Amino acid sequence: MNLRTLLAKNYINWRGWKTNRKIVVIESDDWGSIRTHSKEAYIEIKKQGINLHKSIFTKYDCLESITDLQLLFEVLNSVKDKYDNPAKITAVGVVANPDFNKIEKSDYKTYSYLNLKDSYAILGSGEDVLTYWLENGLKNKLLWPQFHGREHLNPTHWLAALNSDNKNELIAFENKSLLGLYKYSDRTKMYLSAFEYFNEKEKIEIEQVTKEGLKLFEETFGFKSKSFMASQSIRGEHLDKVLSENGVLYHQGGQQLIPTNNSLKIKNRYWGDTNSYNMMYWRRNCNFEPSKNQNNDSVSDTLKEIEIAFRWGKPAVISSHRVNFSGSIFPENREKSLAKLKILLTSILKKWPDVEFLTSDDLGDVMKFQK
Repeated sequence: MNLRTLLAKNYINWRGWKTNRKIVVIESDDWGSIRTHSKEAYIEIKKQGINLHKSIFTKYDCLESITDLQLLFEVLNSVKDKYDNPAKITAVGVVANPDFNKIEKSDYKTYSYLNLKDSYAILGSGEDVLTYWLENGLKNKLLWPQFHGREHLNPTHWLAALNSDNKNELIAFENKSLLGLYKYSDRTKMYLSAFEYFNEKEKIEIEQVTKEGLKLFEETFGFKSKSFMASQSIRGEHLDKVLSENGVLYHQGGQQLIPTNNSLKIKNRYWGDTNSYNMMYWRRNCNFEPSKNQNNDSVSDTLKEIEIAFRWGKPAVISSHRVNFSGSIFPENREKSLAKLKILLTSILKKWPDVEFLTSDDLGDVMKFQK
């Protein structure tokens, strides 16, 4: 950790709400979302000359399978906190994916989507992953869902990309995959930012999609999502009214990128800050992303970040994307990540025996009612 990073980590942990409790929360984005469809799709897309290794998400990430969940639950259940509760992951996820067949029949003009159950059946392994998740992942909140969006894309922007002169997008589409390899400098093509907009019409569309997504989330999981994280941290403040009216109480991401005059304005909020709807914010102050480089000592890096958080009286909120645990394309990446996760969790318990494992909405309740 260089000096600049060290100073930044201390600053975001110094600000705001504090607690004496040793709380650990793992927030993991992208559950339920399609990226690279399968190993076969990966091979075919690479044959067409597209460099999928530019991003760990196009290289490794795919819809989770029952095997992925089984192996993850084994690790989470193998460690217990001071209250004998297993480790938990907050699955910040989506509840729908593109219906590639219907979109193709419309000549890429009309967007249609599949719900989560059908996404797993048609775009994933073909297994009933949702039922397995509901029956096993919700028990003890092992894999506890919270809202990331209806999809992990902006339908208007994606259709525009498909109808552009970029043939790579159509190659990915034909293989039921999403590229999303554009850099921030080309934001008009950053369709994976589900809540980004460039005009008032798009803002209204996003509000309607969000309402529909939150309703679909409740229908899928049987409860409302109390917390929210925008894909790629990009969203406008207009969305707060919609989120609040539909049961969201907490924002996971204290650093927000707001679309402003065709650029992105950074807005920072700190532990315990609230907005005009009394929605509370916290920060993700730790990272555990072994897929970025399996040769790095990601466990030691995360432990150092946890130590800084606890020193300043903050919960350790660990960001760890789904890509680390989805293994249908490269099982060896999943195996290495899970092995490191086990080491991380056991190391946490050894160093801080009084640790508590919580979900994101649990953390929000602690912050709200134990100020």
